[in-house]
Amino acid sequence: MVMISSCQEEEREFIDPNIDNTIAIDSQLAKLMRNVVMHDGSYDDIVDQGNCYSIQLPYTVLVNGEEFTVNQIADYQQISNTDSIEIQYPIRITLYDYSEQMIGNDAELKVYIDQCQTDDEDIECIDFLYPIRLSTFNNRSNDLNSIILNHDSELFLFMSNMDNNTSMSVNYPINLLLHNGQNVDAQHNSGLLEAISNVVSACDENDE
Repeated sequence: MVMISSCQEEEREFIDPNIDNTIAIDSQLAKLMRNVVMHDGSYDDIVDQGNCYSIQLPYTVLVNGEEFTVNQIADYQQISNTDSIEIQYPIRITLYDYSEQMIGNDAELKVYIDQCQTDDEDIECIDFLYPIRLSTFNNRSNDLNSIILNHDSELFLFMSNMDNNTSMSVNYPINLLLHNGQNVDAQHNSGLLEAISNVVSACDENDE
């Protein structure tokens, strides 16, 4: 659940657009944050052949002619690249922007396969740990708001709906988790930028 509340005057210092802790939507940090939280669809590529979406669980496939139900991500470990795999339709997929689409056959799925890029923008090597509290400032209306986010999808959709009149500020410190299990604390914008930049290309598709 996204929690939004109006800020009091004392929060104006926290989101003052003239200081360094504000993040404009077109800034490098905002773009990196958005790439961290976009939906990663690479974990089921062995079945759906597309890294920019994933098939919602549970669903059924035929593996070498035998019915197999995928109930959890760990079940993909039981499928090999040499297996013959047939998806049993219909299925529902989640796209990179968390929108959903019902798919009825291989031809419909191929449309989405063809839209995926080999080198997609999502950053898989680092994850935000929630909740995260943001403040926003609209420089046209001078409105201040406070928002608590609890999931990647909430942060992605929030940032996707920001416009050039709005900047945001993170309530530091925040915690992040690297793909190797190491925790990273960010105390300010420059620390968050460094933490993400250091791992942009540190892991490949399908890394956890």
